[in-house]
Amino acid sequence: MATRIPRNAKRVFYATESTTRTKPDGEVIRVAGREQRSTTFREARKFLDDLGVPGGVTVWTERSQQTNSYADRRADGTWVSLNRLTGVWEPLPETIKEVQK
Repeated sequence: MATRIPRNAKRVFYATESTTRTKPDGEVIRVAGREQRSTTFREARKFLDDLGVPGGVTVWTERSQQTNSYADRRADGTWVSLNRLTGVWEPLPETIKEVQK
């Protein structure tokens, strides 16, 4: 699925699948697999959920011209995000309805 990113997008979310590979010497390394760019976190989250794989979502912002970690999908299907104030990874709600409660 190709997502069209407008040229004047203020934020771009990058969803990247995490996979592991074994080097010839037996060392296991983490490498990036499939990825998708999208304009909303919801699209990026859906991409990884549909694949059913662990991965991460980073966000690029026009103002800072930097890419930062936004959220991670664990192998068990749970989502966590980094609280920038405390530096602790916190679980994300499963659905938008849980946020509205």
